[in-house]
Parts: sequence; C-alpha cells; structure tokens
Amino acid sequence: MSKKRQRSKLNRKQLTFLVIICLILIIIIPVAFTNIKSENTDQTTTEQKVPKQYHAALTVAKNYSNVMHMSKRAIKEQLTADTAKFSSETIQYTLKHLKANYNQNALKKAEEYSTSQNMSKQAIYDQLISKSKFTAQQAQYAVDNLKADYNQNALITAKAYQRDLHFSPATIREVLISNKNEKFTPEQADYAIQHLND
Repeated sequence: MSKKRQRSKLNRKQLTFLVIICLILIIIIPVAFTNIKSENTDQTTTEQKVPKQYHAALTVAKNYSNVMHMSKRAIKEQLTADTAKFSSETIQYTLKHLKANYNQNALKKAEEYSTSQNMSKQAIYDQLISKSKFTAQQAQYAVDNLKADYNQNALITAKAYQRDLHFSPATIREVLISNKNEKFTPEQADYAIQHLND
C-alpha cells in the first residue's frame, strides 16, 4: 500500500508541475507573439509613412555615391537639378538618410584623376575641391591615402605635350611645375624631362 501511495503522490507532484508549466507557457507565448507582431507592425507603418518619392531620391543618391563616388554637395546639386525634380524636403530627407563615406568617395575620385588624367598631387587636391566639390578635409584625406606614381604621371603628361603640341623640354618643364597648369614638383618635372625620350 505504501508503494502505491508513493506512486500516487509522485504522480500528483508531476501533474501539478506540468499544470504549472502549461499555465506559464499559456501566458508567455501569446505575450511573445504580441510583441513580435507589434514590432513588425511598427516597422511596416514606418515604411508606409515614407513617401515613394523619398525612396526614389534615396535610390538615386545611393547610385551617385556608390557608383559615381560623388561628394555630398555634388549629390545635393544633382538632386536639385531640373531633370531630377525632387523637392527640397525630399532632398533633405535623402541626405540625412544616405549612408555614404565621403572620404572614401574622395579617394576613389582621386584615383580616377590619377589614372585617367595623370594629374599631380596638388592638381588632384584642387580638382577634388573645385570640380568634385569635396571639403578640404575630404580632399586632403584622398591625396594623403592615394597610392600614385607622380613621377610617372609627370612623364605621361610631358610626353603628351611633346607629341601633341611639340613643346621643347624646357617649355614642358615650365608647364609641369606651373601653378596655373600641371602643378608637379620640380623633382617630378625633372624626372619627366630626363625620361622624355625613353
């Protein structure tokens, strides 16, 4: 009899324990689902509140930044252009939500100037500010981190002057170091003249 009573007691304890666990699960699971549903609803509501034009402008701005490596100011001017027809509120939203690394954009643009136009360090810096409209800090970051062979750039530029304009070596050197023209250092210009006929 005592064994039967023990079994009966164990069964009652186990049954009570199971009932408690079931009650806890009944309370917790609906609360958890409610929280998840609420978060999803909030996210959907937030997305629905953003006008389509804002999304369109942000997509265009991402392309300007990621593909064309444009500065913030250049992106703003491009979005403001008549062809884009974005409102000032849309542009403001776009620039606020655009995740862009303008230092890296400046560096990428500097690489383009070096490889395609064989420019000097100073000319690249000036071009980044005047034409590409990066800040002075972003332009400085770019030229400081740009891996370019300026001797080679000077030589390619010098050979172009010799081939296309038939300039003398002395004239070419003057143009290379001129602050109004190519802005290479005297050492880079000397390298170019020494290797002009290689």
